[in-house]
Amino acid sequence: MTGWIPDQDALKWYPHFDKYLSPEKAGKVATDAHRVATNSFFPLLRYVQAWQPFRTKITKGTLKERPIRYASRRDAYIYSYYRKLLSERYEAELARLGISACPIAYRKIPVEGGSGGKCNIHFAKDVFDVISDIGNCTVVALDISKFFEHLDHYKLKKIWARMLGVNQLPADHFAVYSSLTKYSYVERDDLYKRLGIIQEKIVNGRTVEFYTVPFDKMPLQLCTSAQFRELVAGENGVHSSLIKKNEFEYGIPQGTPLSDLLANMYLIDFDVALENYASSRGGRYFRYSDDILLIIPGSASEGVNAEKFAQMSILASGKNLVIKSSKTIMVEFKKAGDLLSYSIPAGYQNKNGLEYLGFRFDGKHVYLRDSTLSNLYRKMSKVLYHECLALVKRYRDKTPAQIVPLFDLDAVHARFSRVEDFEKYADSKRNWTFWTYARRASEIMGERGTKIPYQLKSNRLNFEAMFLEKLSFAYARINK
Repeated sequence: MTGWIPDQDALKWYPHFDKYLSPEKAGKVATDAHRVATNSFFPLLRYVQAWQPFRTKITKGTLKERPIRYASRRDAYIYSYYRKLLSERYEAELARLGISACPIAYRKIPVEGGSGGKCNIHFAKDVFDVISDIGNCTVVALDISKFFEHLDHYKLKKIWARMLGVNQLPADHFAVYSSLTKYSYVERDDLYKRLGIIQEKIVNGRTVEFYTVPFDKMPLQLCTSAQFRELVAGENGVHSSLIKKNEFEYGIPQGTPLSDLLANMYLIDFDVALENYASSRGGRYFRYSDDILLIIPGSASEGVNAEKFAQMSILASGKNLVIKSSKTIMVEFKKAGDLLSYSIPAGYQNKNGLEYLGFRFDGKHVYLRDSTLSNLYRKMSKVLYHECLALVKRYRDKTPAQIVPLFDLDAVHARFSRVEDFEKYADSKRNWTFWTYARRASEIMGERGTKIPYQLKSNRLNFEAMFLEKLSFAYARINK
């Protein structure tokens, strides 16, 4: 393939080890097989994406973490191009095997009879439609533990070669494969500290870290080649090396433009096995990344058998991949006339029907999942706290009661609530708010989605109460 250049939306503007590359230059580098084969891939930068599910006054959610590793600009463009090459082969193989409808994450799947591609709303609706059509069935939701971290390198290489129709990877593909299996990385915050971007100071007797450079002023190239060798790789012996390497025979980094496609490719034989199992029983199989869903006609005993089959089948995909029974969700649906009800088989913990891709289905209505709403309130809480902190610092001589009228609550709430002319922005995710997302979900779900808008009925009141709470916290922190 020649003449490829990255899309405007794919251009990389984040700080990293290399300089800015124009789209034309990036295209020339990525499509030159010899340059790719001899490319010296930079270490990835790693950080941990952590989030705290919104807590009430009674409960506090467990802190969740996901390690993200992202590539330098040049390397990311190479990964993007090879993703395009492999994606075409992968899609053709899915079609040949008759399983194009099974793996649904990280792919462009068109909306039937409409425009654009499917999103998680459509995928969830497809599942709820299948359940309603089958009627008496059991749904089994399974989770592969630490999926990306446990992909076997040798098996991945064989599948990669299979997609290309060769026995051995060409030099350029092998270089890309090696960079994502024997990858190296640098902890982002350690790098920022070494470069002086993050420093420490004493505040009220406590050591706190702060950025010396605002993010919008951060240089695209964090250091020169000489600084990289000295400060990052530690070549002169003055500084220790910050570079860490994956020494295992398994695991790929999550966060590069190619990682998700490789993860999908890796499970192609597993997908075939589970699709054959489900279809032979008149059911359906779906996989969204590491989330597996089996819809099997019959009672919970059929679901138990399906769970066992999946656990046995995953063993062929690598000794480190595990489906944990403790995370398995099972829901039994039964139909009486036009009514569909659900029950939870003994030994399984979920209580409110089937939860899938941010939604909950009880056999009649679809709701936003509690954790989906939790994420909204978590974001609202974070934004409000930082806004209040800035206000208190600006008006140090005023009390919270005097600050309240100075805060533009409407403007901040607009980031999360309804936008004007919803239809104008319906197909542009950049302009979505949570309200537009919920509205779109309600419309796509049809009659089943009529309860969704009511879940946000008290959003404004909750936002106002949260503002007063965060203002009080911010005032106490600044004036303690």
